[in-house]
Amino acid sequence: MTTATDFGKAVRMARIEAGVKLSEMAAALEVSPAFLSSLETGRKKIPDDWINRIAQYVRNVLKVEAVDLEAKAAVSNGMVSLDGLSPQHQMLVAGFARVRTLNPETEKMFRELLVAACGSNT
Repeated sequence: MTTATDFGKAVRMARIEAGVKLSEMAAALEVSPAFLSSLETGRKKIPDDWINRIAQYVRNVLKVEAVDLEAKAAVSNGMVSLDGLSPQHQMLVAGFARVRTLNPETEKMFRELLVAACGSNT
């Protein structure tokens, strides 16, 4: 049994909040309900080209501000693209990937630094 990912949960909640059925959203995106359901439930990784497509649909059609769908998709897929990052940024990402545990205080500090750097909830 698969567990819904944070991306899938956010998309499903946005769809339900907007009162849109899975079949309606699938038709609007020109995919099968089974495909969309598999993304929502985590049975399938989210293809790169679908991350922005779904995020735009949620924001522009459903009119729901789903925070950080792109980041949630990266986590759900278990990968983060390093394309376009400087070597220093790539090393930083790789360093974070090697850290297996952070105490809550250190995690909070890093989160606050990221929010300050990115200007959004991370």
